[in-house]
Amino acid sequence: MIGIYDYTVILTYGNAVFSVIGMYLALTQHISEAIFCLVLSGICDMFDGFVASFKKRTKSEMNYGIQIDSLADLVSFGIFPTVLGYASGLTQGIYLPLFVFYILAALIRLAHYNVTEMERKEHSDGCREYYEGLPVTSSAAIIPLLFFIAGRLHIAISLIYPLTLLIVGFLFISKVKIKKVDPRKLIFGAFIGAVLAFIIR
Repeated sequence: MIGIYDYTVILTYGNAVFSVIGMYLALTQHISEAIFCLVLSGICDMFDGFVASFKKRTKSEMNYGIQIDSLADLVSFGIFPTVLGYASGLTQGIYLPLFVFYILAALIRLAHYNVTEMERKEHSDGCREYYEGLPVTSSAAIIPLLFFIAGRLHIAISLIYPLTLLIVGFLFISKVKIKKVDPRKLIFGAFIGAVLAFIIR
């Protein structure tokens, strides 16, 4: 079969699998469980590069990893949040342009990252220190936190979710530079996300 199936991409595939399961759960009105799947997708994405670094990969394998990671991220952090919004009550046609904008912004951000990352790897073997634009994976932390706050303050999620998608979408394609987070902070963030998802449940 075409593709790569070793441990270097297992978390990337897990990222996509959890998001598809999460979309199904969202559309069947299991919102809390869907949010938990979003957190799991985010955790998989946080550590897929770390796991892949344990193997010396060919240029083709590295390029495959970059491409498959972004494709999975588009599903998990581009499409999934809009499905979650629809399942949470944003079913009117007025929200369709917002969903289109958010997904398109995520797509552009990921394509830009792919191009710049492949160009960077041709001239350097080190890790990048800054991201240009808000990483799409941030949705895995922002959205569960949003649901948690809305639930605790008894605010209808349909009132704040559209504005959140709009702001996050603009940050995806902005030129703001964000320092790459230390792996230990990623572990802490993943733990907090999992705890929040558990509380929401």
